[in-house]
Amino acid sequence: MNTKLNKQTLTIIGAVLLVATLVVGYLVFVNPFSDDGNSGTTKRVTNETYGISFSYQEGEDAFTLVEPPENQAGIHKSYVILPTKAYNEYKNSEDVREAPAGMTLFILTLKEEDSISEATSTERASRMTRLKEWAVKHDGLTQYSKKKAEPEEVEIDGVKSLKYQADGLYQQTIYLATYKNNVYMFVSQYNEEADATRTAFDTFLSSVSFD
Repeated sequence: MNTKLNKQTLTIIGAVLLVATLVVGYLVFVNPFSDDGNSGTTKRVTNETYGISFSYQEGEDAFTLVEPPENQAGIHKSYVILPTKAYNEYKNSEDVREAPAGMTLFILTLKEEDSISEATSTERASRMTRLKEWAVKHDGLTQYSKKKAEPEEVEIDGVKSLKYQADGLYQQTIYLATYKNNVYMFVSQYNEEADATRTAFDTFLSSVSFD
């Protein structure tokens, strides 16, 4: 379910854009997925402009993809993947409530002064240091100052990345990657490590492909 901008999504889009605290919303819900956690149809999303593609499980017992307006709050592109049942309950509720937690991909284009080179081996070796510096500079988005421990250096489809956890209204696992002068920020929001959204995030991340 790929939901474009409409009246029913305005409140959740507003929540997504509260990037200063990474509040996409908080809703306590019991596992909304089937027991196998794989219910739904695999949906592949490709963005040729930013050279990235990923998959997620689409359906009533899986997830809904929401795409907020582009170029908001310094973020050029966002994808918000939410549990469908929780999302439908949220948008159809007449009561004021927080939006459901889920998975988010933010894409930002690096400014020239923030550029992280990929040219030489020496520059590649320092990319993670420079990415950390970028994370500190953009702490309102990255929540880097709230990290629980020093970030791990990992790879996403062969692209060097930083992984760390941060505290907030709920737990967050955050990955930062740079590719072709863009920053890709992957965020998982959950209450417990065993939550279905946390498990689904690992599957989502393993599907990411850079062109």
